[in-house]
Amino acid sequence: MPASPPVPPIPDTGIILAAHGSRLPEAVAALEAFARRVAEAHPDCAVRLARTMGEMHRGRHLRPLFAARSLDAAFLEMARLGVTRVAVQSLHVVAGGEFAQVLDVAGRARRGGAFAAVPVGGPLLRDAGDAPAVADMLLASLPGDRAPGEAVAVMGHGARGPAREIYAALAGELSRRDRLVFFSTLDRTREDAARPDSNIGRLRRAILETGAKRAWLVPFFSVAGAHARRDLAGAGEHSWRGILAQAGIECLPALAGLVEIEHFSRAFLARLDAALAGLARPGEAGSGGTTFFP
Repeated sequence: MPASPPVPPIPDTGIILAAHGSRLPEAVAALEAFARRVAEAHPDCAVRLARTMGEMHRGRHLRPLFAARSLDAAFLEMARLGVTRVAVQSLHVVAGGEFAQVLDVAGRARRGGAFAAVPVGGPLLRDAGDAPAVADMLLASLPGDRAPGEAVAVMGHGARGPAREIYAALAGELSRRDRLVFFSTLDRTREDAARPDSNIGRLRRAILETGAKRAWLVPFFSVAGAHARRDLAGAGEHSWRGILAQAGIECLPALAGLVEIEHFSRAFLARLDAALAGLARPGEAGSGGTTFFP
């Protein structure tokens, strides 16, 4: 009787990559590719993706998502695997509501007693102090085909509370570096977008005032999901593309999520490295934008 193949050792450290989630195959593929990159860099760790969409959206639209695994479910799976320490890396853009949810779930998981420590690496924009570096990354990753005099319209998701000021800081940094790069966020509804003082209305006027006839459409999301493909670059008259085209501005979509762009993927990996370093050196926990639940 042939011998059974050896059972690989169960790692005692796990990594959870917490992202908003998406139903689009292209966005799912981008997240899975980033997870494979993390797994290759940390072969001794169990690596899992988890979505944070459900709680913020009251459970709507959860299928199909990548594995449809909630953050709570990811922690339960880690416990079943025998993992005793879990580093959570946020793949969110800004420290808004969903990142607050990540911190809440991580804190509960640690207090439950199954894990010795749960550090959480912060999102791309942890506070306004990150805006200059992120602005540099964004400008360095703009399409190489952009010609002089062409505008760039960057779409963020939007947020409530202090996160709005973080977005405003980024918009200011971009404007100071390049007067033709405009950052704005989604209007909440079509009715809001139709108002004279809407986000897209102000952005349209700002581009027209420069005299630019072409604008690159750039999503500022972890993945180029439904907002990027429908609300930013969609063919409908209510998308940014449709509204700008009606004003005589030719639009050129550049649809790539941040985890697909090397400047930004490195930033997320650096956040994760800081969280993992906190596991190795608990006395240094809390540095580098990491929240530590010891």
